[in-house]
Amino acid sequence: NFPASLTANTPVNPNTLDTGSGVASFLLGAMDPGATQMIGGPAPDPHIKYWGMFFQDDWKLNRNITLNLGLRNEYETAFYDPARNFARGVDLSAPIPEMNAAPPQMPAQALAIVGSNYFKWNGLYQWTGNGNPGGMWDPQKFALQPRAGIAIRISDRTAFRAGYARYITPMELGVITPPISGFETIGFLSPPYFGVTGFQNPAPLIDGVPQARFSDPFPANSNPLLPINGKAAGTNVGRGQTSGMFWYPTDLKRQRNDRINFNLQHQFPGEIVASVTWFMNFGNQHYTKALNEVDPRLRVEYQNTLNQPVDNPFYNYLTPELMPGQLRNLRQVSLGSLLRPYPHYGPLYQIGTLGARERYHSLELKAQKMYSKGYNFLFAYVYIREKLQINTFNDLDYFSGTLRWQDSNQPRHRITAAGTWDLPFGKGRPFLNNAPRALDAAIGGWKLAGVWTFSTGAFIRFGNLIVNGNPCLDNPTPQRWFNTDAFSRLPANTYVLRTNPLQYDCLTGPKFSQLDATLTKDFAVTERVRVELKMAAYNATNRLNRAGPNTDINSSQFGTALFQGTPSSSFGAQNQELGNITGRQVELGLKIRF
Repeated sequence: NFPASLTANTPVNPNTLDTGSGVASFLLGAMDPGATQMIGGPAPDPHIKYWGMFFQDDWKLNRNITLNLGLRNEYETAFYDPARNFARGVDLSAPIPEMNAAPPQMPAQALAIVGSNYFKWNGLYQWTGNGNPGGMWDPQKFALQPRAGIAIRISDRTAFRAGYARYITPMELGVITPPISGFETIGFLSPPYFGVTGFQNPAPLIDGVPQARFSDPFPANSNPLLPINGKAAGTNVGRGQTSGMFWYPTDLKRQRNDRINFNLQHQFPGEIVASVTWFMNFGNQHYTKALNEVDPRLRVEYQNTLNQPVDNPFYNYLTPELMPGQLRNLRQVSLGSLLRPYPHYGPLYQIGTLGARERYHSLELKAQKMYSKGYNFLFAYVYIREKLQINTFNDLDYFSGTLRWQDSNQPRHRITAAGTWDLPFGKGRPFLNNAPRALDAAIGGWKLAGVWTFSTGAFIRFGNLIVNGNPCLDNPTPQRWFNTDAFSRLPANTYVLRTNPLQYDCLTGPKFSQLDATLTKDFAVTERVRVELKMAAYNATNRLNRAGPNTDINSSQFGTALFQGTPSSSFGAQNQELGNITGRQVELGLKIRF
């Protein structure tokens, strides 16, 4: 990765539309330490054990009311490795005897900003086993999940149902977005594996200047590749490691969702069943807690002073065994990197922290006809509102662990319609039932099926920008989807805390509409041989569905929606997209059955 920012005229909020070039970064061989990493070591060997029990029964109170009650409990061990190569993270409350006996001499510039009592010389890495529990956390003994439901027969054609259930998300199925590079996702198949797997980045930027080149990303005289010591490193793992680490809380509690729904259903003439459903979800989800960040208020106050190089107090400090990370090999570091509470570590995070609440409401209108008389159909409309708590609105929230409510950016309105229709011509059909064999072969046995999907646009999200005015337009066009004049770049070479909203209620991306259809014909050649012809058309109307507009203010296409795509949004912790993003595709098929 060779970003244009590495050759821009400033390391803070560069205008890469006018300055800097990815090609120039490539020709110089400048390496981005945040996007480049050397990873080595064996693959993890995760194990987990799971037990579940439940009780559930129905009680018919009378001929019109049925009650359902249940209780479930699930016990799930923590992730463990039979070789005890997993860990329980860094105990930041445990002092490091050698560092407290001979603290590093912090630069005067750092002491002038935070004082001498700011730094904490703590941190002992905790391997599983050897007196510690064998898993990454202490398993949750009870995860009770009550269930209750009631069905009320209002009439022969009308029924009302209501239900409540608590669901616990198994850790084996949980997926977490990693706070540092080196991991695609964090979960059972890719758990934290520090100490046994090595992660090393090129030397960090100093005053915006790259310290590593593609020709020699890990120079032997300043940032050599370090050996992976495994469990032999003991409690010193991660000390001096600039790339950062993360771990689960030792008292981890699993994510849970309390779900409630109310449903009214009625059967109309013509075998059509219609229903109205109100669904609610009250979630308590995991989030990532930052433990060793630089206070962003210091960045606001001191600005580029924190990017200036200073002598590294950890250069050749103590011994390679006690300070095994790359920090001991760097002669100089940026002043800001030393303003962490635990400056002998890089970024530290606690993943899987329970406490981010989520609220989801939906109203569904549905009509369905079962197959009879040659056709069936299904129609459903859903209105959705969701909000969840996040601590990533800006750097100050992340530093302080502040959770704030944020509306989801997923589309509010969705429609799905599907159906099949036996064309009424030919043998066994209402019309031309006695048609000659040749005519029946041409017009008989045809069936048409289709699925139509519609969604309003996802809410558009923006980065850290200065906003003056209303970004919404009454009549957006692909060439100008929102009011670009309402946005301005952050001042170059200036650190600014985000204050602008992530999204606006009046601003959504392009709508999505797609019709997929199939036309099939089934006929008998002989008593034992049947043939099926099929033509399938995806995006049958060849509609151009556009992706969300470009929100990169440094792009010449800022504010335009020129490319194919679908509404892309987040649903809780998951991202989602709708349908394919191509023009019409047609498939022809022939099947012979004998």
